[in-house]
Amino acid sequence: MALRAALRNKSGLSSLLSQRSSCHSHGRVCLSPVLVAQRRNNSTSPKIKVDFDQSTGVAVMQMQSPPVNSLSLDFLTEFCIGVEKLEMDKSCRGLIITSNQPKVFSAGLDIMEMYGKSPERCGEFWRAVQEMWLKLYSSNLVTIAAINGSSPAGGCLMSITCDYRIMADNPRYSIGLNETQLGIVAPFWFKDTMTNTVGHRTTEIALELGLLYNPSEALKIGLVDQLVPEDQVLTTATQTMAKWLAIPDHARQITKSMMRKPTIDKLTSNREADIQNFVSFITKDSIQKSLRMYLEMLKKRKG
Repeated sequence: MALRAALRNKSGLSSLLSQRSSCHSHGRVCLSPVLVAQRRNNSTSPKIKVDFDQSTGVAVMQMQSPPVNSLSLDFLTEFCIGVEKLEMDKSCRGLIITSNQPKVFSAGLDIMEMYGKSPERCGEFWRAVQEMWLKLYSSNLVTIAAINGSSPAGGCLMSITCDYRIMADNPRYSIGLNETQLGIVAPFWFKDTMTNTVGHRTTEIALELGLLYNPSEALKIGLVDQLVPEDQVLTTATQTMAKWLAIPDHARQITKSMMRKPTIDKLTSNREADIQNFVSFITKDSIQKSLRMYLEMLKKRKG
């Protein structure tokens, strides 16, 4: 896939944008990200559904990958294409991210992408995770997470990359970076993003214990910004977006960049080392054993 090739390249998707809309490769047509996204919109089972209202300049991106919107390589590829397409549309100013899967926003990184896979595949997957974070954390769009279900691990990361987080006030839902519970260590840019959100000490405790917070706890520490009844999450996100869009774009974008650039630069200048560290860690026998035990536990729960 064209995007996967770009994800392997340090320049990411930007290298694709300079390419022509189509090119011939081994007798097949190579499509630009926009055309790929358009073609996927017509496919039978897209993992991402984007509704863009040109009159308001706001897009709603619904994650629709059953059962729990796991962040697989295919999901992340489609997600990045979707965000890229919106970024290229000058009439788009805001993005609301939500889920159409019951009781879950996103369950986080797909464990099957990390278990029993080759180092090359693990590296490709991790580059896609990086790309998702870079796309959202540096986006010029106003980004709001409409968290209408549980959002652990990578789902929490996606949420805290957004400018504002609105969560359903349902005590059965949870959010947090719980990687240590799975025997995994959250990388420095996960840590930095959470530190920027809730502070150093809260992050230190949360990451070491792999804590998951219910909505009221998450609001108390600043992990989310607002709680609303479950049936009002998207409506509230739309209303909140209007307030953010009332601010002149250039002033808001420059301010956002000023706040986030040091964190973004830290990953950008260390992408390859971060990928190597991840692959080295995740392919260790002890880590693979932990993942296998966790998968077996999930099977027992389903049983």
